[in-house]
Amino acid sequence: MADEKTVNSRFKLLRYYSMASAVALTVTASVLVALYRSDQVDEFLYSSEAENTRLATTFANTFWRQFQPFFITASNIAAEPLRRRGELRALDIAFDSLSTGLPILKIRVYDRQGRAVYSSIRDEVGEDFSINPGVGQAVGQGKTWTAMKFKPRMPDLAGRIDDRWVVETYIPVTGELGQPVGGLELYSDASPSMERLTSNVWRLGGLVAAILAGLYLTLFLIVRRADRIIQIQHEEVESAREALRTKEERFRAIADYTFDWESWLDQDGKLRWVNPAVERLAGYSIEQCLAMEDYPLPMIYEADRAEIRRLRQSALTGNFESGIEFRLVCRNGLVKWVMASFQPIFDDCGAIMGTRWSIHDITDRKRAEQRLRESEVRFRSVTQTAADAIISVNGRGDIVSWNVGAERIFGYAEAEALGANVTMILPEAYRQRHEEGLRRAVTTGDAPILGVPSLFEGLRRDGQVFPVELTLSRWEMDNGAFFTAILRDVTERKLAEQELAERTAELERSNAELQQFAYVASHDLQEPLRTVTSFLQLLRRRYDGALDDNAREYIHFAADGAARMHRLITDLLVYSRVSTHGRTFEKVRMEAVLDLVLTNLGAAIEEAGAEIARDPLPEVDADQIQMVSLLQNLVGNAIKYRAPGTVPRVHVGAVRDGDTWTFSVRDNGIGIDPKYFERVFVIFQRLHARGEYEGTGIGLAVAKKIVERHGGRMWLDSEPGQGSTFYFSLPVCQPRKG
Repeated sequence: MADEKTVNSRFKLLRYYSMASAVALTVTASVLVALYRSDQVDEFLYSSEAENTRLATTFANTFWRQFQPFFITASNIAAEPLRRRGELRALDIAFDSLSTGLPILKIRVYDRQGRAVYSSIRDEVGEDFSINPGVGQAVGQGKTWTAMKFKPRMPDLAGRIDDRWVVETYIPVTGELGQPVGGLELYSDASPSMERLTSNVWRLGGLVAAILAGLYLTLFLIVRRADRIIQIQHEEVESAREALRTKEERFRAIADYTFDWESWLDQDGKLRWVNPAVERLAGYSIEQCLAMEDYPLPMIYEADRAEIRRLRQSALTGNFESGIEFRLVCRNGLVKWVMASFQPIFDDCGAIMGTRWSIHDITDRKRAEQRLRESEVRFRSVTQTAADAIISVNGRGDIVSWNVGAERIFGYAEAEALGANVTMILPEAYRQRHEEGLRRAVTTGDAPILGVPSLFEGLRRDGQVFPVELTLSRWEMDNGAFFTAILRDVTERKLAEQELAERTAELERSNAELQQFAYVASHDLQEPLRTVTSFLQLLRRRYDGALDDNAREYIHFAADGAARMHRLITDLLVYSRVSTHGRTFEKVRMEAVLDLVLTNLGAAIEEAGAEIARDPLPEVDADQIQMVSLLQNLVGNAIKYRAPGTVPRVHVGAVRDGDTWTFSVRDNGIGIDPKYFERVFVIFQRLHARGEYEGTGIGLAVAKKIVERHGGRMWLDSEPGQGSTFYFSLPVCQPRKG
């Protein structure tokens, strides 16, 4: 191990030495090349600027002396006229002559104000260049200014455009007394010289790079030779490290993202590692756990701590403890149920170096178990106290649940029934049909009687067959389909229904007989009553002059009684005919019915001065004659039962509510005490003496019977002295029947 470290150390030193040498050589060569280039450039700049200054001076002396009068007068000429002056052509010829064979690109001549009085580019003549720093130096301060610049797309005198290195020089032009009178700018092309300089620098750099490459190659071969010596050992070490790193990454990925709370504790119970699940499960951060004394006991429900301490010590002795359930107190005070396992951790030598704690949240499971227990208690409480039989069977029809109600109804104890086939409580006639239906329900899940109460017969232990009402439901478990039946002994109900049916039939027969009797009686009483009335009228006409006052009063009482008897018999006949002599229902316009009623009651309306208001009335399925009788009765009562000196005001309306029309007849009459609401619809019941209001007490009874025949109902709303509103409802549509 020591030799390997020594070899590795030497190898690292050799490698670092070779690399440092290469870097040093590279830096040194780069610095030398840079210094060489800088020196050459400086020398080139100096010579180029000096040469350009010489040329500019020559051009200034030649141009200014030759064309001085023009330059002086040109200062006062505008740009456009100046560009048209003939002297500029002479200047161009002189410039071409002087610049032939020279790297001249452009020339400008400036006056005292920095304005170009001549330029080799004609469009620049007359332009102001006073803001140019070179012009300012030459014209304003009388100093020479020169610089080298890189100018992209710079044209030469022949119009050829190219990227160029340019030396531009500005020199002052002085008068005879040495005063500045103008300036001259000269552009020279330094690109060829700069390209030669750059080429020389690159050749030097290439030479230095070749030398450096040779040195570095030598060092590289030395390093490579040394690297080959330890390559196999190095690869083995790296492979082992990579495998270890992969294992650790996989472990951390699993541990950090598992839903379980994982912890590692050393032999002293000190926490060494815990995953992030602790924060989700208990609300404590990893930092808080690492700083916690006697971790994790402060987070455990106090009553469970002693057992956890014991299990922790057991794990440190080499025992694996699992499936341990206890309560956890979260940071927010919430108590959760968890399941834990405690596993010893061994080192390479097999010695225990700590324990691994794995904790899983089972709160939801505990709650579900609690709800299941409560549900079972409720279920047993319901089934065992229910009067009905509640029986559950499996897919084969074997009984798996049998309550007290089933014992009472069928006579079998729970121990006898459990495991037996349910056909034991079915009469022989039902068994084959039951087995076929059970097979279909198990196979397809379909059964006509599922969820639908149905009647059939059951069989008691003593062989008695009796009627039962059955409600059946289907439910699934892992081991197949099950069915639960709720059975009710309806023997008493059937007897009661039979008795009720018999009584109903008897009442219907009796009612029919009574109606027939009333019809016959009222019809047969008409003839004797007419005879009595006729003889009373004959007696009055023939002997009226011969009778004293008492006799005439007796005849009057007899005639009046006969008239009341006639009205009573007529009304009774109408009442008896409502159900027996009704017409077939047809479409009836209630507007037309009301018109006919108001015509029939015209004399009473006129006599009372009644005001009749109406809303639009609908068309209904009804017996038209009975509708006339109904409305005439209600409107007539509204006019009749009024307070003395009061003008009757009657309103007839109708509103629709779903499939029903509700009609109303409202008046401003004397009203009715609510305690008499039911009484007014009873036949022969009167709330007033005959002397107050005439009538037989049958009208409202007839009206109610008409409404009931039409499938509706009748009621009223009233207060004494506040008027009354009678309501009756009729279906919007109904079957055609009499």
